[in-house]
Amino acid sequence: MKGKNYMFIPVIVMAVALAFTGCSSSGGDSSGAPASASAVSIGSMTKGSVILNGVTFEDNAARITGDDTTKVAANLQTGMTVKVRGRVNDDGINGTAERIEIENEVRGALTKTGADTFTVHGQTVLVDGATVFANAANFAGLANSDNVEVHGQRDALGVIRATRVEKLGAGAVDDEVRGIVSGLSGNLVLGGPFTIGTGTLSISTNATTSVTPVGAVIANGTLVEVHLNGAVATRIHAEDADDEFEPAEGEEFEMEGLVSGFSSLNSAFKVNNQTVQTSSSTRFEGGLSGDLVDDIKVEAEGHLANGVLVAQKITFKENIRIEAIADAASSANALGLTVKTTTRTRFEGGLVSEASITAGDGLRVRGFLNLDGTITATRVIKQNPDSNGRSILQGPALEVSTQAKTLKIAGITITMATGASSFDDSISADDNVPFASLDAFFAAISAKKTIVKAKGTFSGGTLAATEIEIE
Repeated sequence: MKGKNYMFIPVIVMAVALAFTGCSSSGGDSSGAPASASAVSIGSMTKGSVILNGVTFEDNAARITGDDTTKVAANLQTGMTVKVRGRVNDDGINGTAERIEIENEVRGALTKTGADTFTVHGQTVLVDGATVFANAANFAGLANSDNVEVHGQRDALGVIRATRVEKLGAGAVDDEVRGIVSGLSGNLVLGGPFTIGTGTLSISTNATTSVTPVGAVIANGTLVEVHLNGAVATRIHAEDADDEFEPAEGEEFEMEGLVSGFSSLNSAFKVNNQTVQTSSSTRFEGGLSGDLVDDIKVEAEGHLANGVLVAQKITFKENIRIEAIADAASSANALGLTVKTTTRTRFEGGLVSEASITAGDGLRVRGFLNLDGTITATRVIKQNPDSNGRSILQGPALEVSTQAKTLKIAGITITMATGASSFDDSISADDNVPFASLDAFFAAISAKKTIVKAKGTFSGGTLAATEIEIE
């Protein structure tokens, strides 16, 4: 796609290669091991061994740590934020982890502040349908003063979007908060104080406070991990000075997180505190360059140059897109799908909240699939309905039948509309090369991985597509 806007071209227009690009060794080695490239990957993992940013890392031989203590593979769980240093095979989907570090964002006693938010050490935490809960069934299973460990990424306002919340047992815990230092007068001196993230907690230091690595300079803007005794820091670790996971110039680098500081494609922005720059050759998958806004979750993949991640590819993690008529008033539900909003959902196009939606409004919804199959909306925009009564649904193809020429997205069956199989050279596998047939199109779809966008007429749980493409 090369960062360009594009149009549907009946029946199928383009597909993006799934290969992990970048420098690598070639042809494997004499032992027959596959060719691979050294890489650093950071983000929220899925268990099995470690699935991170689309790559399954074998963790059997990895050195695993968390809170500067040795861990084992069993400690790695879905929803945890991890850093991985290792090698990625040329297939782009398998690799071997050499070093893994677990990084929670905050740990301590919580105070509920809303229907989907709580605070820990002054840090606001938002839970949604993608949050994994451990030792608690859901948000309702948490009570004030419960000790929790929270993993997630911060949005543009510093709110932690929780990917995992683990309720800890009774008793003392190692209180901790991770984030950017602010409010410090000059470099760190004994006595402090300073704040972390958006926290109201004022942190002080004393003669027993240690700083690691030894000699690290703590200043405003430094990313730190602070261990606490009350409001006093017992240990401050400067992550900026820890170069074990710092990619070398030209090394493969993948960073998952929420976009912040975005103004235009011509300017740098941040993904999970990492400065990112796109170029005219950056590929966009699961969305368009115009979808880049603050607080959208993406994976930026490329190489480091002078501390900046120069993105070869931006993959949108919020890969559910709906353009349809609202099912009912005061609801973002559309196409019969349950669409949930949160206190951080952005409403645009004249909408101020879910309550301002009226039945029959044209909606454009951007979001992600929840663990229960519903959808969490990150953006809801009011727009004019399609004049021909057509709807758009985009998302991962969860079920695919190459024989029946059908697939499912978010529980909706996508079929080919009457006449849709009468196709010509406009069926395109990329910008230039056409698919040979509709069979070739379906053969290119990998269930639960390939993002498909379909446009057509919706009725009774089925969308009859007149236009369809692989993202």
